[in-house]
Amino acid sequence: NRRTWRKLVKKQQRHRRRQKQAREREKQEAIEQSARESEPEYQTWLKQQAELEEFKRLTIEHKQQADEEAWLRREALAQRQFQIDAAKHRKEQAEMERLRAQQADELAAMLEEQRMRREEKKRLADKAAAEFEALLQRMHDYMEDTTRCTPPSELQRVLETHPEERLCEFYTRTNCCRYGHSCTFNHRRPMLAKILLIRHFFTHPLLQIGDTHKEYANADAHLEQTPQDLRADYDAFFNDVVDELQKFGKIINFRVVCNTLPHLRGHVFVEYAQERYALRAFVNLQGRYYASRRLNVEFSNLKAWRGAVCGT
Repeated sequence: NRRTWRKLVKKQQRHRRRQKQAREREKQEAIEQSARESEPEYQTWLKQQAELEEFKRLTIEHKQQADEEAWLRREALAQRQFQIDAAKHRKEQAEMERLRAQQADELAAMLEEQRMRREEKKRLADKAAAEFEALLQRMHDYMEDTTRCTPPSELQRVLETHPEERLCEFYTRTNCCRYGHSCTFNHRRPMLAKILLIRHFFTHPLLQIGDTHKEYANADAHLEQTPQDLRADYDAFFNDVVDELQKFGKIINFRVVCNTLPHLRGHVFVEYAQERYALRAFVNLQGRYYASRRLNVEFSNLKAWRGAVCGT
């Protein structure tokens, strides 16, 4: 085909022309390159380019070296911090172990102390119980042995609340103190005496003046009480109580405090002829009730009736 052949010929011609142009261009560039290389300015430019390339290379190497040194410093700091943290962790672990051991020792010591305290408390309780049983037995022997004149030495003691303080004048005079056990002065109470004190034994509405709450003050206004009612109630109380108290021995004095003060109101003092009778009454009245109230019985060491029973 002629058309195809002509296309192929033209293509080869174009290829040869391009090759020729390329050879001429390369030749021209070689001539220009030779001309440039022969020029001093070009040589200077080449030298500058070489120096620039060397500067870039040195800059890159310096930067790489600086980065590597910085990384090494960071790594050294990290290693040092790791060692510090590890040492701190080991120290904390050792401190925790020491604290655990200390707490375990303290717990063991506390448990041992509690055990010893319980044993000591039990020993003291057993000792006190044994002493109390022995005291009860000696009290019983003293009450039954009428030929014995002197009471046991345990009953001749005097109990004191604050031995280092001075005596409470009011308690010494009345065997009663408005402050009770919270009083800072000394209260002396005998273990045995001829006089028994039964606190708040006698009760009557006329002795409770001022104690009624104002909200209920007029609730029983129609029930008026007179001194005659007080006397009648006291006579009934006296006949009822004295008959029972005389069962324990001869009574030589029976006094009731009619003072309206709450800490003195209704106290009953019973003086027996002998300490043995008072002890017998003290033992038998323990735990008993009168008018639905438990009796509070103790021995009294009154010196004079006038100051003790003010208001009788």
